Amino acid sequence: MNNRLVYSDDFKALSLKLIQQGHSVKEVATLTGVSQPTLYEWLANWNKKKRLA
Repeated sequence: MNNRLVYSDDFKALSLKLIQQGHSVKEVATLTGVSQPTLYEWLANWNKKKRLA
């Protein structure tokens, strides 16, 4: 069974915006409860989409 949490696109965008505003990934992970590896994955996916646009 898959126990992964599903986060809304709005939540992901807010988390990435915090990083963009200068908060560290570690800080955002603490604030949101999202793991650092997950945040790095979201960043990579966002950067990939941005390059393709």
